[in-house]
Amino acid sequence: MTEAIITKNQNLVRRIHQGLRDASEKIIGDAGGWFLFFGIIYVILIFKAVSYDSLSNHIFFGIYSILITSYILSRFLLAYLRKPVRRDSSYEPSVAFVVPAKNEEDNIFQTIERFGEVEYPREKIEVIAINDGSTDRTLREMRRAAAAISGSVGRVEVVDFKENRGKRYGMAEGAKRATHDIVIFIDSDSFIERDAVRHLVKYFADKEVGAVSGHTDVYNRDTNLLTQMQAIRYYIAFKVYKAAESVFGLVTCCPGCCSAYRRVYMMEFVDEWLHQKFLGKECTFGDDRSLTNFMIRKYRTVYAASAKAFTVVPDTFGKYVRQQQRWKKSWLRETFIAASFIWKKNPLAAFSFYTYIFLAFASPVVFFRAMIWQPAMSANWPVIYLIGLFLMLFLHGLYYRLQVGSKAWVLAIFNFWFNTVILMWQLPWALVTMRDTRWGTR
Repeated sequence: MTEAIITKNQNLVRRIHQGLRDASEKIIGDAGGWFLFFGIIYVILIFKAVSYDSLSNHIFFGIYSILITSYILSRFLLAYLRKPVRRDSSYEPSVAFVVPAKNEEDNIFQTIERFGEVEYPREKIEVIAINDGSTDRTLREMRRAAAAISGSVGRVEVVDFKENRGKRYGMAEGAKRATHDIVIFIDSDSFIERDAVRHLVKYFADKEVGAVSGHTDVYNRDTNLLTQMQAIRYYIAFKVYKAAESVFGLVTCCPGCCSAYRRVYMMEFVDEWLHQKFLGKECTFGDDRSLTNFMIRKYRTVYAASAKAFTVVPDTFGKYVRQQQRWKKSWLRETFIAASFIWKKNPLAAFSFYTYIFLAFASPVVFFRAMIWQPAMSANWPVIYLIGLFLMLFLHGLYYRLQVGSKAWVLAIFNFWFNTVILMWQLPWALVTMRDTRWGTR
């Protein structure tokens, strides 16, 4: 008996010791990682100072170098300064999940099923699913899911469009049919977490808030190298860049995968948004960015880091490129529109917005000069450009490592290189093909 007790106590001591050792290693590891993170920032600043003379020979490229460094570092700083909102237990608005879908038989059941599992009063939840002229078994899966959650939500409705009308029409129809306070749009291949609703709605206690972007991670992350790279990009895009925009209440895109809107504010412009035209053509993509643009004209848009969802991303290069091309076109269209009124907002936020526009259009020019023109003309390797680019990419990768862990974080370097060097050329092509309104993914 005594020996058994001694053995049990020894095992307990070992577990405690191991736990303390693991905790200390994590603390030391995190401290070392953050020391390296800020060390890289220091090196970047020193590098920029040392290379100033060569950059100052051409004012355009010198300004670009200073602005892109300042812009990226300021995103990390602002994201750090962002403060989460505490939940007011007395504020509990009703919510309506709206999910339009076309040919999503593989995912739509799980998407809708998650609505019945959220931690929120069932009588304050309604679900509106819109079948947008699907040619597969999406409608059947919607109805099956509706039956499965009928006892877990206050109301569920399935709307069947006999012919395809487009995602925007589905979103508008769902918002109009909704009777609850907050409309939460979820893509048909996205899955919301149980506590996400409470984290989304708490921001609406502030009457100036019109929309809230949730945080979305990649559901099929481990499929292949491409999906792993997208997982890193998603994380950084939300945790750093949307968080930075949220400091000013000016998140420029509340994405369709998981975002909430105050319905009464949305109804002020839903018909104008539904029939939006650009260059004489009706807009058929970029619905989330466009809807956000309408909202930020009068109201604040913020980011809820704790409101989590997962989405399925393209797992082939062809699908990914087509998706990115569509996103580039919607970014161009809505950026031109936002540029006409964003100056009325917070001056620092407006300056950041216009700075990013300059950087986006200047990047292909800078890359061509550094990697092709100068080596061809002077036979000099673009050492300064490559070192600066690597340091910035490494900074993003290290941040991901510190926040998420060792999930192929080195891929962040390759991922941002891939998007910087290859996909930057989609922007000029998007400008040329702006009038092409085809969806392009399927």
